[in-house]
Amino acid sequence: MRRGLWRLRSLFYFSPTALILAGISLFVYIAVAVSSRVEFAYGYSFAQAIRAFFGLNWGLLTAGFFWQPVTYIFLHAGFIHLLLNMLALLLFGSGVETEVGSRRFLGIFFLGGIIGGLGWLALLALMPYLPSLPDPVNWLPQFLRSWLPQSSGRETLANAMCIGASGAVFSLIGAYAAMFPARKVYVLLIIIPLRISARWLAIVLGVMTILEAVLIQGQVAYAAHLAGGLTGYLYGLWLNKRGFYGD
Repeated sequence: MRRGLWRLRSLFYFSPTALILAGISLFVYIAVAVSSRVEFAYGYSFAQAIRAFFGLNWGLLTAGFFWQPVTYIFLHAGFIHLLLNMLALLLFGSGVETEVGSRRFLGIFFLGGIIGGLGWLALLALMPYLPSLPDPVNWLPQFLRSWLPQSSGRETLANAMCIGASGAVFSLIGAYAAMFPARKVYVLLIIIPLRISARWLAIVLGVMTILEAVLIQGQVAYAAHLAGGLTGYLYGLWLNKRGFYGD
């Protein structure tokens, strides 16, 4: 009985740094939602300005908005987007932080998020040469386009915006799968809980992401998922090689 209660408690244990990151993301989401009704300039709301200044955009990044590869992680397109990312952050992030400590946990999270965003930008730059890929959603307000370098060229690359913690979250999942491939984790298939090894979960998520990128039209942000997941996986393998973790 006591062992069963301990296992139940462990399912709801969230590590402190993961909780802080989730809290920041929730605060930012609420701030954006509230500011969506406040006009900023030229008919655009504060919410649109926040997304534009702190989301990830190639033109603005090269114009000096150097903070974007970090800040875009804390912005989300909607509540479901936020909820799914925060659930994965709290569940897998808590497991990773418990094993590797807060410093390495933050390294995995932000490194995966940054490289995930850069991976999205790289695929976006290749879009003119890959006509089968859809154009991403254009979220960049007109008044900010004057900040873009005149030599930025391609309209799609100049106006596309990426937001969300998916790349960072996939990095945590990848790191966990690399460090503890045989460990069992629970996932929900609609409403049915399934028990699967961390290795197979990473493989399934990777395959699903590739299929979604090919089959679902409307965005190419799946590149951030793959780049972030691969970053975390390689980081986890590096830790194993140094003899820190693994089973």
